[in-house]
Amino acid sequence: MKNRLAIALLVLTGAAVNAAAYELPSSTGTHRVSFEADEAAFNEYTRVINLQGNVRLEELSPAGKQQKLIRARSLTVNMDSRTVVSPADFVMDDDTGTIYGKSGFMDYGSESGRINNGRFAYRSFIFKGKVVAFDKDSYTYKRASLTSCDVEPPHYLLRASRIYLVPGRYFLAYNTVFFLGRIPIFYFPVLYKPVGGGTPFVSIFRPGYDQRNGLFIKSSYVFRVNPETRAKLYLDYFEKRGFGTGGELDFRRPEKDITDVSLYRIREYGSARDRWGMNGGYWHLFNRFNESDPAQYYSQGFFRLLSDPKVNNDFFRSNPFAVSPDEQASAALTRKTSYTVTRLSAYGRETNSADYSTFRKANSSIPRLDFNTVPFSVLHLPVLNSFTAYFENARDAGADYTQKRGDAVWTVSQALPIVRHITLSPSVFYDQSILISTVPGKDDTWTGRYGGGATLRYDRLWGSFDLGYAYKRRLQHNKLQEDTQAPDRGQETNSVLSQLFVMPRFNTYYKLSTSYDLRTYYDGSFQKRLAPITAEIYYAPRPMVDIFATETYSLSGGSKSFVTQVNVGDKENYIGGGIANYSTAPHDWIFSNVFGFRPWRGSGWRAEAVLRYRLRAEGRFSYGDLTFFEKGITLYRDFHDFRTKWDFRERSGGVREFFFYVNLKISEPARKDDLEDRSREFWHPWRKEGEVRD
Repeated sequence: MKNRLAIALLVLTGAAVNAAAYELPSSTGTHRVSFEADEAAFNEYTRVINLQGNVRLEELSPAGKQQKLIRARSLTVNMDSRTVVSPADFVMDDDTGTIYGKSGFMDYGSESGRINNGRFAYRSFIFKGKVVAFDKDSYTYKRASLTSCDVEPPHYLLRASRIYLVPGRYFLAYNTVFFLGRIPIFYFPVLYKPVGGGTPFVSIFRPGYDQRNGLFIKSSYVFRVNPETRAKLYLDYFEKRGFGTGGELDFRRPEKDITDVSLYRIREYGSARDRWGMNGGYWHLFNRFNESDPAQYYSQGFFRLLSDPKVNNDFFRSNPFAVSPDEQASAALTRKTSYTVTRLSAYGRETNSADYSTFRKANSSIPRLDFNTVPFSVLHLPVLNSFTAYFENARDAGADYTQKRGDAVWTVSQALPIVRHITLSPSVFYDQSILISTVPGKDDTWTGRYGGGATLRYDRLWGSFDLGYAYKRRLQHNKLQEDTQAPDRGQETNSVLSQLFVMPRFNTYYKLSTSYDLRTYYDGSFQKRLAPITAEIYYAPRPMVDIFATETYSLSGGSKSFVTQVNVGDKENYIGGGIANYSTAPHDWIFSNVFGFRPWRGSGWRAEAVLRYRLRAEGRFSYGDLTFFEKGITLYRDFHDFRTKWDFRERSGGVREFFFYVNLKISEPARKDDLEDRSREFWHPWRKEGEVRD
């Protein structure tokens, strides 16, 4: 205590003279250093202060606020060179974190220094380096390591030849190897992560195996460019196929632009051509072209382009849509006013050949012009009018020629309240279609249709009952006369329709619907004229239980379809089962079972399983009647510092794969990412939360 008091008095005394013995100004003279220790020795010739025992060296701002604090067993302060040397263990604190070192020095003039065997605890990270060089803005770690595990020794770490850290902005590591305990697992050439505001950079690695591609490692790098833009880079290695690269870009500006573009390419070993896939879409609202035009103009499009029909199934197997062999693309420009919507569009689709080697044209509409109006009145009459029309250059599936055709429909309708809870909604229409011949010698064809209908609705709090009538009659081609010479006598529709919807409670509803054919051009029994009856039931007695079933049944032909699904549980512990049967394959029953559970509360393990199979019910059952077309199990395990996922999956077509997924917690977002959620909802609804690619 006496030594500390004497040193404090010396500091006060020295402060009264120029370049005082115990005042250490920086090169700018804007801040100062003070210290205390058990022992102190000052050499007035060399202007060096040696401090021993419980040393505390503080760097203070002009306002007296502490900027740095060094604690050590011994320190040497050189006032001429404005340097501080620590020959033994020390700890340095500042507003970025805490640094531990075995030895080192600091130059207050240049605000730089070097630390030997340094350890820096910054936010949730722990940086270590054999040598750490620093200045006022950054740290450079050589022969370094990084972890977020506070256990010693850590459960995992990243060893790197060099790490650059800029507090509040980012860190960048080169030649990194991921160690699980002492076992090396992966090599990363470069690891980059922002550590400032916003969503952090995410690195995800999925090693695995499948029969076709062999051992593989799929890596994904996700970077939030700005609040509106997210970029993803894919770097993959397949033992039997080679290296694949790809990426994805999301851009979302509310009420202005929604865009997603994904691409992937790989040149397999021994192949002279690339295999690739591209998919995505956009919606963009244009600015007004001039102040006098109040209309809105926007464009939208979608595309899925492939080098061959099998490429998605060979490398992307997350969902049925992603592995579809079809190619398709569309684009449209729309003008919308308070009264009309005008749309110019183009659409095309190609399907796979029988051997899945090439594509063949399916259908297209290039271009197509649509025009629609909102309901409007004419001459203040108490009815509403609407008009819809289109014209297109189209090619239908299975046809090897194109057609120029169009259609226009004028509808007059009105809703008429009859008595309380009962409303009548009648309507009439005229439909004019045109087919312009593209074959020499053939005339253009004009065909008119007229008709109408009415719906009588009884509406109550418990539900509603609809009873309707629909009629449509066709005229002769190029004539305003009924087409009575045709096999159907021009009677396209003449039906009574009914639907009952009952919702006694918010968690329960029943729906029943059918129609009856009144057309007179053929003789049919009641059973044949009555359309298949569709019944639908939904019941959710508790928040964790819901039951759905629907049946379509024909009195003349029996069951047309039956689908049911039962789900019990929450997001982690659940069981679900579904059954489907269709008249196209009446003996085939499709079963789908999913399971998910966590063994006990607080367990780090969680499992999900899926079984989809077909049972052919013909005669006596045998195991051969049971065909599995998908089997899979996924295991999740959360560790202290990272999350893991093991996925085993087998599907029809010879797909058998396993992959391992690891997500370091240092890569997890600091908060929920609205851009990622909206992108998944709009463009990739099959992706589960946390998945960044297919």
